[in-house]
Amino acid sequence: MSHNRHKQIDHKKSFFKCSSGSAAISFALMFPAMLTCMLISINHTQTMRDRARISEATNEASLAIIALNNENADKTAIEQNRKMALNYINYFVSQKISDDLVEDADASINIEYNKNTKVYSIAYKQKVDLLTSSKDKGKVGELNQSMIVSNKTESYGNTKKFNRYDAYDIAFITDFSGSATCQYSDPNCNDYSPQNRNSDQQRLQYMKKAIADIIKKFQKYPDIKFALVPYDIGVPVQQNTKNLAGGDSYGCSVMYKLKSPYDKVDYNFWANKNIAYARWSNLKDNGEMRESYLDYDYLGKYANTVTYYLDYFNYRYYSKIIGPAKELDNDSALERSGLCRNRHQAEVLNMGKARYACGENNPDYPLRDENKKTIERQYGKVVQLYDYMFSGKYSDVHYSFANTKTVDVQGTIDTLFSGITSNTITFNRLISPTVSDFSPFFGMCQSPLYSNNIMSEKVINLSTNNRRFLEASKHIEKFKASPHLVPFSENKNHNLDLLNDIQNENWQPGGGTDTITALLRTVPVIANGSANNKMMIIITDGKDDAGADILRDDFLEKGVCQAITTGLTSATNKNNGYIKKVANTATIHYIKLDPNATNLTTDEQYKQVYGKWFTNCMNGNREYLHEVQDYQSLFDTMVKIIQTETGNFVNKDESNQ
Repeated sequence: MSHNRHKQIDHKKSFFKCSSGSAAISFALMFPAMLTCMLISINHTQTMRDRARISEATNEASLAIIALNNENADKTAIEQNRKMALNYINYFVSQKISDDLVEDADASINIEYNKNTKVYSIAYKQKVDLLTSSKDKGKVGELNQSMIVSNKTESYGNTKKFNRYDAYDIAFITDFSGSATCQYSDPNCNDYSPQNRNSDQQRLQYMKKAIADIIKKFQKYPDIKFALVPYDIGVPVQQNTKNLAGGDSYGCSVMYKLKSPYDKVDYNFWANKNIAYARWSNLKDNGEMRESYLDYDYLGKYANTVTYYLDYFNYRYYSKIIGPAKELDNDSALERSGLCRNRHQAEVLNMGKARYACGENNPDYPLRDENKKTIERQYGKVVQLYDYMFSGKYSDVHYSFANTKTVDVQGTIDTLFSGITSNTITFNRLISPTVSDFSPFFGMCQSPLYSNNIMSEKVINLSTNNRRFLEASKHIEKFKASPHLVPFSENKNHNLDLLNDIQNENWQPGGGTDTITALLRTVPVIANGSANNKMMIIITDGKDDAGADILRDDFLEKGVCQAITTGLTSATNKNNGYIKKVANTATIHYIKLDPNATNLTTDEQYKQVYGKWFTNCMNGNREYLHEVQDYQSLFDTMVKIIQTETGNFVNKDESNQ
């Protein structure tokens, strides 16, 4: 038995001994084939990995390029796109692809832009050594070859530009002060500039053109509506009434809560009155007036003087401007026309009245019985206002009755929406050269005067006021209320009408600069808009008048910008009837016109250029501050502000969709 088992074991061993050589031979024959398959598989895996990396790189690069959106406009733009793409490719493939390599046969990149479909396409290919390639460059063989790897250009590296437009109310708050007449190449100009040079180079002209072109560009989007808020010191508004010579009249408007007692002044009544400031100033300087201007008893001590100045300069306006405009060249002609009445001598001698009473039927005629109380209660307040504005004693006050002495800053902010009606002050702006004869508020809302040749370089250079009045009389009969505030409306042709106004009217700027007044006066305009989004775009040379800058900074420090934007998105304000619709978004953008505009990069630079617009209004957010040099940069900036831009991946064969 044991002998047989031993034989069986020997038999098994003999079998393995006999077959082991055959297995070794088979494995030796199979191993090269297995190794070749494995290397081919690794090469293929590497190729797939390289292609995936390159495809991902071209995808990301195309998104970056669409953000630039330079449309391959010129060689500079093409080179900019090329370098942008290479930066992304270098990052994803972890290999430095130099310009020399791209120019060589080892790699190539092509960036196309289709203007019709707005598609950017990137095609990139690169020669990649296989793992089986020999490092010996002189050796040539089947396994010593490179492979060209590229992105799948039909589906990778393509992005299409989509512009999405929601409903927007956009208010252009535009600087129509005298400095807008400056040549935009002159960074040192900040005052009314002679127009004997090329008017097309004025800051105003390229501002007007840019706004007009923006309205044209978005004209096909009915849910985007524009408003215009032109300003100098105050905002000119239409009155829809005629002036005394038959042309248009216009108003001047601000929105402030004023301190007591200036909140009790009828500014419309006093807008065409002479308050004899020179007389009261002399009394003050001579020590005869020891009381303040507010408290002095003018009517008790100098009733005839008060009466005479109010009445005489009213007559003088008729005789020097309205009469000549109507070809009524003397007092007798004014009397025959019924505009004026020749008074009895006793009235003149005993009551301090002027020889001729003109416009007695007008509600604001100063000597009407119903106006006596107004004069008694408010005369001293207006004298004090005039002293603030024009005495030169107050460096923190500009030529507006709404100034650092009279405005309740916190009260204005607290009642920004609830007090829209009560805080909006609009007075009928007298049409005359900017002299003190006829109005204590002659420093405000001057731009329509310049647009209608009531004021001009010629008028400024005339030697006497009488000659200025005569020149003004030639234009008042055809006076047009422009520029003026254009609010939003439901009229389907609203944007077209605004465009026609901008393009067809001969608007000229004039007067000082008071930007915070314009921003605040925009609040009732934007609050009455019905769009989902509200946008206010301030366009100015950035130089407010002395005094106006102090008032501005006080408002900005106290958070007026935040009060405006949060108020427009407040459901409570909507429920209380203060705003027409709760906005999804509300933003304020500030564009500074500067021929020396530079590429600002640090917060300190932004603070230096924009001051509290940057630190307080925008809370340090640079996105809402823009510096432009000329028409093109202004237009491009406004397009960028208005457009919501997105880039989406597309397949090339779907790019027409």
